[in-house]
This record gives sequence, structure tokens and C-alpha cells, in this order.
Amino acid sequence: DFLPYSSDLELNEEDIDEDEILAMLSPEELKELQSEMDIIIAPDESVPVGQRQKDQTEKPPTGTFDHRSLVDYLYWEKESKRMLEEERVPVTLLPKNKVSATAEESEANDKLPRKEERKINKLNIPKLALKNIKMTSRPSGNETNLDSTLEKIRKNCPSVTEVNLNNIENIPKEMLLDYVNALKKNKHVKSFSIANTGVDESVAFSLATMLRENRSIKTLNIESNFITGKGIVAVIRCLQFNETLTELRFHNQRHMLGHHAEMEISRLLKANNTLLKMGYHFELPGPRMVVTNILTRNLDHQRQLRKEEQRDVDLILSITTKLRCHSFFF
Repeated sequence: DFLPYSSDLELNEEDIDEDEILAMLSPEELKELQSEMDIIIAPDESVPVGQRQKDQTEKPPTGTFDHRSLVDYLYWEKESKRMLEEERVPVTLLPKNKVSATAEESEANDKLPRKEERKINKLNIPKLALKNIKMTSRPSGNETNLDSTLEKIRKNCPSVTEVNLNNIENIPKEMLLDYVNALKKNKHVKSFSIANTGVDESVAFSLATMLRENRSIKTLNIESNFITGKGIVAVIRCLQFNETLTELRFHNQRHMLGHHAEMEISRLLKANNTLLKMGYHFELPGPRMVVTNILTRNLDHQRQLRKEEQRDVDLILSITTKLRCHSFFF
């Protein structure tokens, strides 16, 4: 614990010594707390995953330093630990004479000088933190209605073209599997994002099966989850049967994919001609170069297809114009 805590005294909102709190922390603890504050107090939805698992990737914390938010966070961390300790302590019944003695001691403590109380209590009740908690129904800030969105996907609703479940905590695995299964026959969803939702191996295998049947999804984001190399390889293997997906993001997994998985990914991608973007940093230079060449090849292939389509359109327009002119003269 960072500071002594007395449950018998109420917190004083007037006298706050935040510098004393921060001075008690080492630079490493300060960086760790600041990285956690970026997640709990102010999550950045534009970068939904890189900020949430820095401890897994050993990246230095980023973002601006918020002095007030850090003090608020220290208080709530202290309160959480205290509440957990109170739950563990068994309740014991005191005799009547003991109860009277305890009551007298409490009255005596209440009569302590105000000056002594201020020496113990240096933290302010974080009204700002309470206000932020009430603003969103989930800590992530993602307001997607899980049940209604799933039902729309099952009904193949044309208005649902993007499904974003990023950072929603405690989604049941059964519901994630229901989403993936519902996408097998869906014809309108073009983007499916489930970054930082606790996706594991079983969901990854279901995603692989879904990609064999789905013909509408162009972007798939499964970053910052718990998928191992086997699950990622299973997804990549199914891309040889999929000609729709153009972007796949799967970096920042809890487990390292491993060199064997990276080599297998680079080998399997040779059979795919439509993937154009991949969100993953290869550790081995060999697979990294192979995948870069494959994506470049696919980009050139798509460019050639667009040129051929435009050439066909121009030819049809030219023929149509000539036929109109010919019929005009006759």
C-alpha cells in the first residue's frame, strides 16, 4: 500500500497534498500507474488496443501526464484493496461490555483535534473519477448493444455494415461464437472488429471456418487478444478460399506467435491474391520480406484488374456511342 489508511476517519476535501503522494512513488511505479490511467480514466477509441496491453508488449507508456487523474486513481486503488481486505476478515460478535468500550473509544476519536486528523488524511474524494464513471455504461466507452446488433446480423439487416465490439469487457465466449456463426451467411457486414475482447483459440478456429463461407467482410480486426500461433495460422490457411478480405489485423497477442508460425503464415499467403493490408510485425526478417512481396503483388494485381475493368467500360461506351450515331443517320 502506498499510504496508511484509517477507516474510522472521514476524508477531508480541503487539505490535499498531491505532491507528497507522487513523491513516494519510484519512476517505474509512476510510469506503470500512468499507463494504467490511460486505460481506466481516458481510453482512446481511435487507438483501441495499443494502449490497453502495454505490459504484454513491453512498450513504454505514452500519452500526456494527468496529475489529477493519477491522484484519483491512487485513491481508488487504495479503496479497492481496503474493501477486499474487509471482505476477507470474519465477523465476530463482541460482548456487551466490549461494545460499550468500543463506542467510548469511537467518541474519544471523534474528539481528536482537527490538526491531527489532517496529518492522516491527505487524499481528496475524487469527484472527477465518479463523474467519468457515470458518463458511460461500460469502462471502454463502446456503446454497442450486443443483443440487438447480433439479432440484426442474424436477420441480414442491410443497415449493419460495420460491427465494432472493441474493448467491451466480459463478453461471454458463447456470444462471441454466436456473432461469428451469424456472419457466415451475412451479406452486408463489411467490417468486423473484436480487438481486446478476450478472444481465444476456439473463437479463432470459428473465425477461420466463417471466412471460408463469408463473401462480404473486407476488414477483420482481432488485435490484442489471447490467440496463439495455431489460431492465427488457422485463419490464414482459410484465406486461400476467401477472395473478399483485404485487411487483416492480429498483432499484440498475449502469446507470441513464434518463428514456426511466422514461416507458416508467409507460406500460406502465397495462395491468396486479395489481401492488401496486414497488421502484424514479423520478428523474422525472412517471413517479413516474403509477406511484403506478397502484399505488393496483390496490390499490383488489383491495380491491373481495375485497369481492365476501366478498359472494358470505355470500350462499351465507345461502341454505344457509335451505334447511336449510326442509328441517327439512318
